[in-house]
Amino acid sequence: MRDGEKKGITVRIDAGLHAEVSQYLKDHWMTMAEFVTLALDDELHPKMNQKEGQNMEKMRTLAFQVPEDLFQKIKDYLHRNGMSQKEFVVGLIEREIERDLTEREAHREAFEGADRQDEEVPAWQEENAAVGDCEGVSDEDEEIEEDDTESEDEEETEDEDMGPVMRM
Repeated sequence: MRDGEKKGITVRIDAGLHAEVSQYLKDHWMTMAEFVTLALDDELHPKMNQKEGQNMEKMRTLAFQVPEDLFQKIKDYLHRNGMSQKEFVVGLIEREIERDLTEREAHREAFEGADRQDEEVPAWQEENAAVGDCEGVSDEDEEIEEDDTESEDEEETEDEDMGPVMRM
């Protein structure tokens, strides 16, 4: 059979099933031909491999309506690309979620990188902190008052790296 050539299928089904199909078609803005084509294609050419079928997770339904002109564009796209509506929508959702997660990870890494840069202490602050740590007192905890007189056990010395330091 050539592509584009159409053949008809006529079947009789239970009235309850027919009503259910008719409601589905109405809810999904589909024709009977589209529905039967998708159903037959899905049955004859399953989209998931056997391994996925054996580990089938609980499935949930997403249903929504779109304007007629958008629906026609989607139908044309699906036909050109040989895709089902489900493959198309699930693919879009998965790509968007992956994009969002990647973007969030990049923002988190950038934020953590900025925090690490904020935590870096310049060498001169580390040296001053080391002097304070030796005495058990930080510069913030105690103010040093200068006294004009030096006691006998105090002498002022010059340290090459840190300038004047009081030694006790």
